[in-house]
Amino acid sequence: MKNREINRSLPVAAIVVPCFNEEAVLDDTAAELIKLLDAMIARGRAAPESRIVFVDDGSGDATWERVLIHAKESRLVAGISLRRNVGHQNALFAGLMEVREFCDAAISLDADLQDDPGLIPAMLEAFCAGKDVVYAVRRSRMGDGWAKKASAFLFYRLMERMGADLPRDCGDFRLLSRKALEELGCFREPDPFLRGLIPLLGLPSETLFFDRRPRKAGKSKYSLPKMVRFAANGIITLTDWPIVLIFRLGAGLFGVSLAVFFWLLSAGWAGNGWKIAAVSIWGAAGLILMAAGTIGLYIFRIWQRAFGHPHYQIREKYFFPENPEEKYKV
Repeated sequence: MKNREINRSLPVAAIVVPCFNEEAVLDDTAAELIKLLDAMIARGRAAPESRIVFVDDGSGDATWERVLIHAKESRLVAGISLRRNVGHQNALFAGLMEVREFCDAAISLDADLQDDPGLIPAMLEAFCAGKDVVYAVRRSRMGDGWAKKASAFLFYRLMERMGADLPRDCGDFRLLSRKALEELGCFREPDPFLRGLIPLLGLPSETLFFDRRPRKAGKSKYSLPKMVRFAANGIITLTDWPIVLIFRLGAGLFGVSLAVFFWLLSAGWAGNGWKIAAVSIWGAAGLILMAAGTIGLYIFRIWQRAFGHPHYQIREKYFFPENPEEKYKV
């Protein structure tokens, strides 16, 4: 099926769901997605070869065992188990790359079903109308606390101010055509920031809106440190703003130092200026350390790309669109 033309009238759809310790919610997620996809196939909205692909990101609970149970019970379910935890973005990237050979369009969403699967038929309609990328933008975030809402609001607005082409309030709930998937596979970022990379494809796109739902069970796996790292990764991937900011801070600090120096001389306070000099030295030292750390992040990304480490490694698959009963280990 790899070389066939993209079918926009009766597409083969792949619903890619990255999972990390989602045992508590997986049964509800699988049941809802199976019911939705089965109805779409019955109505001629999706081809019978369509699949729901769960990607187990090195979970420490029974997530993979639950995936296998549903895969054996339903021909619509497939699974990929990664050897270790590689993070949400790499796990999602793994699923998208693995399904691109058999699907016409891939829809990605999180396992907690805060992203409303009811939007998927409309996303496929936009695909059938010729769109290669369909963004699902959050109109409201009922399932998120105030801290998550505030941090998301600040993150997207900050990225806009820094010049990043990032759809506002758009997470990882989206549709990508096989053409988009193949072009996405050409990116070699060691830790892909998919929300920022997709707009760089420049393909025909459409935006749909939905209301984010409360999480069905369990709790979010995005802790504050992970959210900070995610935001930093997005900034470093898409902009040179940190380097520019450091240059401006350095130039400003140098100008302030000169002004203070001449002020001390003119005021006759040169003998007591050691206190201000000490504070200036501390400030300069902090700025230098911050600059070195920021530059180090960029150098680290260059080092990662030079070594070419794989984004992910697959431990096991239950994944044959033509023969879903077969299972093998990679």
